[in-house]
Amino acid sequence: MDPTTQSSFEPIKSQLHRPESMVITAGMPYANGPIHLGHLAGAFVPADIYARWWRMVIGDDRVLFVSGSDDHGVTSLIRSQDEDMETRDYIAQIRKSHLGSFKNYHISFDHFGSTSDPQYLSDHTRLCQSFVDKLSEHGLLSVRGTRQWFDESQQLFLPDRMVVGVCPVCSYEQASSQECDRCGAQYHCEELVDPQSILSSSRPILKSTRHLWLDMWPLADVIYEYHKQQGRQFYQKSVLSEILSDSAPILAFLKDPQNQSLYENLAAELPRHKKRYSSDHQVLLQFQSYEDLRSAQSIIRTAGLDTTLKQSWSQRSLSRDVKWGISLSEHCGLSDTERLAKTLYVWPESLIAPLSFTKQALSLRGSSQNIKDYWFTKQAQRHQFIGIDNVYFYGVMQTALWLAQQSDPTTLSTSESDLQFSHIHTFFHLQMDGQKMSKSRGNFFTADEILSEDVYCADHIRYFLAFLSLKQKPASFDLTLFQQRNDLLAGPINAAFEKPLSAARKHYSCQVPEGTLLPKVEAATQKVIKLAIKTMPKSQYPQYLLGVENYARLVNSLFSTYKPHDDRYPAQERRDALFSCFFILKNLVILLSPFAPTVMDQLRQSLALSRQECCYDELAIPMKPHHVIERTPRRYFSSTESVMAQLVSVMRKKNELMSR
Repeated sequence: MDPTTQSSFEPIKSQLHRPESMVITAGMPYANGPIHLGHLAGAFVPADIYARWWRMVIGDDRVLFVSGSDDHGVTSLIRSQDEDMETRDYIAQIRKSHLGSFKNYHISFDHFGSTSDPQYLSDHTRLCQSFVDKLSEHGLLSVRGTRQWFDESQQLFLPDRMVVGVCPVCSYEQASSQECDRCGAQYHCEELVDPQSILSSSRPILKSTRHLWLDMWPLADVIYEYHKQQGRQFYQKSVLSEILSDSAPILAFLKDPQNQSLYENLAAELPRHKKRYSSDHQVLLQFQSYEDLRSAQSIIRTAGLDTTLKQSWSQRSLSRDVKWGISLSEHCGLSDTERLAKTLYVWPESLIAPLSFTKQALSLRGSSQNIKDYWFTKQAQRHQFIGIDNVYFYGVMQTALWLAQQSDPTTLSTSESDLQFSHIHTFFHLQMDGQKMSKSRGNFFTADEILSEDVYCADHIRYFLAFLSLKQKPASFDLTLFQQRNDLLAGPINAAFEKPLSAARKHYSCQVPEGTLLPKVEAATQKVIKLAIKTMPKSQYPQYLLGVENYARLVNSLFSTYKPHDDRYPAQERRDALFSCFFILKNLVILLSPFAPTVMDQLRQSLALSRQECCYDELAIPMKPHHVIERTPRRYFSSTESVMAQLVSVMRKKNELMSR
C-alpha cells in the first residue's frame, strides 16, 4: 500500500485518548444461585468487551478487569441452610458454578474474587473496617435504634426483600417491606399491609435493634455539586439525572389548599426551583444548590409554611443482624455485645470490594504496580459496569465513602493521595415476557442452560446481548430478533470472511496478492475507525456494531463489482479488490474480537496472523503481499437453523417448568 495512504490513518487513530492504566469492574453477583442471562447482559459481557478493547489499545499489563462474588449476608446463609450445607461449602459450590459460566462465555477476568475467601479475608476485613473508622472519625456515623422485621420461627431478622405484603399505596400484593416494585412508592415498614416472611410464610413481628447508620447529609453540598459540575464526564445523561435527583436539595410540604395558597404567594421570592408532586401527597420544591435551599427555608419559615427537609437519601444503615459477614470495628460505637452479633451490610462492602480485588489481582500477577496506580492516580481510569437499579449506590453512596477517606471530606480533593471517582456504565434489565429476569421470580435462563457448544458457540449470545440497546432501555431476549441478527452473522458476515479466503486459495496459491488499496475502502476504514473512537470508550455497542457490519459488507460489494474469484475479469482490478478485502478482514478481526473472541480467533488463524498483529495499533496496516494464509477452510458463525432449534428447545422446557 502507498505509504501516503497508510499515513492518512495515523492522525485519526491518534485521536483516541489512552490512559496510563485502567481498572474495570462488573457488578458483583450474589452467591445464592447460578449466573443468568440478565447478569451477562447487564454487567459481565459489556464489561468484558470493554476490557478486551482496552487491552488491544494500551496493553494487557495495563488493564485490570476484576470482580467477585458477593458472599455475605443473610441470603447466602439461608440458602446454605436450605441445602443442609455449611455456608462456606455452599459458597464454594456456587463459586465453582459462577467460574464455569464465565469460562463458557469467555469472560476474561484478571481476577474474580470472593468476599469470603479465607486467603484474603483478613486484608479485606481490615480495608472495610478502615472505611467505617474514617466515617466515624469525620462524624458521618451514628448508632440508631430501629424496628426491623423478625421471623420468630426462624429466630432471624429479615432483610427488606424477605418480607412481602400489600402495598399501602397501590395494593400490589407482592410489595417488599419498604418499597413497591409496581408503583415505586416508598413507605415505612410498619405501613406494609399483611406482611409475610418469605422464609416461613409466617407473619413476622417488628423487633427493636440498634445499627450503624451512614449520614451523608454533611456531604450533601459536595456530593451534589460534584455530580452537577463533573458528573457529565462520568455518566450517561439518564444516570446523571437520576443521581442529581437522588441527592437533590428538596423541601416538601403537605399538598392541601392552605399550603398551596401560602406557596403561591411567596413562590416569586424563592430562589429558582422546580415544583413536582410525590406519590405520598406532598409538594416537592427542588433547588439548584443547598445554599438556595437554606435561603428558601428562611423565606418559607417567615411566611408560616410548614416544610420538611427531604434527606432520606442521605441516611443508610451500614450493619445487619447476621453473623455471616465482615465483622465490625471495635471503634464503631456499638457495645461489644451488639457489635459481635452484627456484621457490615453487604452494600457498603460491595462498593469497597473492588479495591480488595484489585490488590489481589496485582498480587497474583506478580506486578510491581500497586492499587494506587489504578484507583488514586488521575492518569488512570476506573470503569464500573452495573445494573440501572444500582445507580444510587455507585453514584451517591460510593462517592460519600470515597470522600470520607480524605482529610477533609467536605471539599473535593485534587490530591493523588486520595481515591478518584469512577466512570459508571449502567444497563437496563434484560427481560423475560416484559419482566426483569429475577431469581426470586424464577423467570430467567441460566447462562449455561441456553448454551450448547456442540451446536453454536457463546459468541452468538455475546454478540446478540451486546447488540441490545440496554444502555437506553430494557429489552427482552426475543427469539425473532435473535434470529435476524444471526441471519446476518451466518449469512453476509460469514460470506465476507469466506470469499476472500476461498479466492486466495483457488487463484493465488493461498497468498495475499500484490495490490493497491481501493479509495472507497480507504474512506470506509477511516469512517469505521472514527466510529470506534467515538463509541467504544462510551460502551455504545449497538451503534458501533452496526457500523462494523456495514464495513464488513463492503467485502461482498467488492466481490460483486470486481469479481476477484473469476479469472475472466481484469487481473489488476481483481488483485486490488482482493488485496483490499484482506485489508478489511484484518481490521475486522481487531474490531470484532472484543465481541466474538472465539470466532475472531478462528478468523485470525485462517489469516495466519499472530496475536501481536491484532491490536489497535495494527488497524489499517495491511497484510503484506504474498503473505500465506491457512489452507484449510473453517466455519465461523453457525447457521441460523441449528442455533434456533436449540434455543427453541431450551425455551420450551423453561416455559414448561415456569407454568407448573
